[in-house]
Amino acid sequence: MNTTAAAAQANVTVATIRAWCRRGVVTAVKLAGRWIVEARSLAHRIALGKATMNPPITLTAKVSTPGASIAVLGDADQLKAAFETGAPVTLDGKHAGEVVYLGHVRQTYDDGIGRERIGLDRTLGESPKFPGHTIAAYLVDMTRLDGAPRLAELHRKAQAAAAGNAARVSERVEREDDRLDNLAEDGA
Repeated sequence: MNTTAAAAQANVTVATIRAWCRRGVVTAVKLAGRWIVEARSLAHRIALGKATMNPPITLTAKVSTPGASIAVLGDADQLKAAFETGAPVTLDGKHAGEVVYLGHVRQTYDDGIGRERIGLDRTLGESPKFPGHTIAAYLVDMTRLDGAPRLAELHRKAQAAAAGNAARVSERVEREDDRLDNLAEDGA
C-alpha cells in the first residue's frame, strides 16, 4: 500500500510513515521514488503502538473526595498498581518529570479517631485518544512532594492563601461579635 493509505490506517501523518520506512520500523520497498508499505508489517506496528502507548499522567484539581485537593489522571490499571504498591508515578504535561505518590489520608470517626488512605477518586471511562485504556483519577499524597518541587510550591502558596482567607474571616467574625456586644450593651 502507498504511504497515504498507510498513514490513514495507522492514524499518523504521511511523514511519519516515510520515517518508519527509512528506519525499517515497517517493511517497505521504494519503487519509482515512492514507498510501498507491506500491510502485515504495518498492522504489526499499529498493534505494538497500541500495546505500548499509555495515556499521559496529568494533574487535575477536579476531585470529588471531600478534603482532597489534587489528583492525577491516567490509565486506571497503571495508577491502581502504583497506589497499591506505593510506587511513585511520573507526571506528563505541565509538570512533566515531577514524581508524586498516590493516596490521600483522612481522619475517620467511626469507632474513635482513625486514619483512612484513599486512592481512587473516580473512574472516567474509556479514553477516546487511547482506545482500550480506562482513565481514572487517583488522589495525590500531598505530604510526599519531594520529587515534585513545582507542585510543592503551588501547594504551599495555596495553603498560605487559604490560611490568609481564614484569618480574614476570623477577623470579620470578631468585629461582628464586638458590634453585636456593643449593640446589646447600648440596648440594656
